[in-house]
Amino acid sequence: MYIRTHQWSVWLALATVTMAALLAWRSVVASSGHTPSTNKPVARPQAVAAELRGVWSGYRVEPDWDTAMQKLSAANFNAVFPYVCSPGIAYYHSQVLPVSRFARDHDYLLEAVTAAHKYNIAVHARTLTLELLFAAEQTKSVFAATGRLMSNSQGETAPWLCPTDLRNRQLLERAVTELVTNYDIEGLQFDYLRYPGWDYCLCQRCRQRFTADTGAHITRWPQDVLPEGPYAVQFNRWRQQQLTDLLCDLVATARAVRPDISISAAVFPRWEEHRERFGQDVAKWVERGLLDFVAPMNYTTDRLDFATWLLTQRKAIAGRVPLMVGMGPLSDACQFDGPEQLAEQIQIARSFGAGGFIVFKYTDQFAQEYLPYLAKETTAIGASP
Repeated sequence: MYIRTHQWSVWLALATVTMAALLAWRSVVASSGHTPSTNKPVARPQAVAAELRGVWSGYRVEPDWDTAMQKLSAANFNAVFPYVCSPGIAYYHSQVLPVSRFARDHDYLLEAVTAAHKYNIAVHARTLTLELLFAAEQTKSVFAATGRLMSNSQGETAPWLCPTDLRNRQLLERAVTELVTNYDIEGLQFDYLRYPGWDYCLCQRCRQRFTADTGAHITRWPQDVLPEGPYAVQFNRWRQQQLTDLLCDLVATARAVRPDISISAAVFPRWEEHRERFGQDVAKWVERGLLDFVAPMNYTTDRLDFATWLLTQRKAIAGRVPLMVGMGPLSDACQFDGPEQLAEQIQIARSFGAGGFIVFKYTDQFAQEYLPYLAKETTAIGASP
């Protein structure tokens, strides 16, 4: 297991904190006495704590945004992170990106913002930064034909924008400008700001940029930069820097228009491993002041994994920004047995000093099963993000 690589002192600290969190949670459950009726409205006390309580969602929710926001507000949640676009499709009335056919008669982002602000809930628009997820095949074909996609060692392209292509950077900057200019959002979250794997991107443009930036003498491409190649380590550091530079540009673009905008990133949980594999150097992003908070997607049902990731993440950010812990009770990565597991993870995250949590994701099941349960104890007291 991953934990075996830690020193015994770290193991003992982890075990102590985890056990304290679990005992605290169990004492709350034991002292609750009885289960309040979920048919009664949940009173919303005056906000007394600073904690972000958010949900990730799709571009729309059932039955509508107003109903969803009302239910979130009743359970003292205060933030929502709707998926609004990828570089190949938008679910709002964009003048920059192709608009989804589902959004021609609906500006889903405007609808979310209008409903959220009615219930004093913050909206953090979530963009899929580099992957062309859900884009039309015609759109993907245009990007491929103009040489703007990532490619691997076999010369195969993937529907991901190459971060070294100036046209791609300009497109992303224009989309960011549009979002923060036209919509009264509180935050902007970058998701999929990564490579699809260690084997990307190995296009000729990246080769030229790498050699120009580093002076590396490449005789065999891409073998020289692949694992066991003489430039493997240097190339991996270089591609991490491409993502950091891109994030730096996007943050500067957003803050030039909205200095008050909150910037965050949804990232993978095992930061050292995933930095090497996917290019996400989260610790550097935090160190350089690019993020107002970081949202690691700690999707697991294993208590030890969850606590281990939290421990290493907290150490990496060193208190520079809040840690808003992602939890995945309804994710593809794991499926919880019920809301009790989510409540337990929230308690553990709190014991680690997390600034809040974000749950994947808002669905009818989450609204019907999870929100009423959390409102009884875990989020019974109001909070401001």
